[in-house]
Amino acid sequence: MHEVIKVRDGCRSKPDLRYGLAEELWHLYHAETKRQFAQRLRRFLEWVDIRPLPGAIKQRLLRLRAKSPYFQRAYDFPDAYRTSNQVDRPMNHLDRTLFAMQGFHGNWRSAERSVRAMALLFNFHPFCRKTRAQKNGCLCPFEQLNGFRYHDDWLRNLLIASSLNGRRPLPKPPQTN
Repeated sequence: MHEVIKVRDGCRSKPDLRYGLAEELWHLYHAETKRQFAQRLRRFLEWVDIRPLPGAIKQRLLRLRAKSPYFQRAYDFPDAYRTSNQVDRPMNHLDRTLFAMQGFHGNWRSAERSVRAMALLFNFHPFCRKTRAQKNGCLCPFEQLNGFRYHDDWLRNLLIASSLNGRRPLPKPPQTN
């Protein structure tokens, strides 16, 4: 994906070339198997060799040949994500929040508590309506991970979970007289 973005950014002054190359590179990216990827890459590089492309773009595209084994590694893990979006998005949010706070003030313990509080809120913030519909009514990341919720209200869900230290409540023992 990063190679596609780099090539796209290098062709800003030539929109036709930019869209054509991006389409070809995405075709490579969406290969189903390692073998299909390798074949598509070979065909693409043959196509690049006969095209009159600007020197810098052509060099960047021809470098893909050397990087092919690294790209093919992804096919050894078919269930793995190809991008790090699931990590990048929360980290970007945390980065923006910390920037707005102008970093940490005080000691290490207060900084750690601030980050833990942000993570806790992130785990219990309610999904939007569209995401809830896609996840069959799942309310928040906590429920998605654990498979249950304590309460339908997100704030009560957070309060119960944090007071129980993440455990389900145990039934009360019978009273004896």
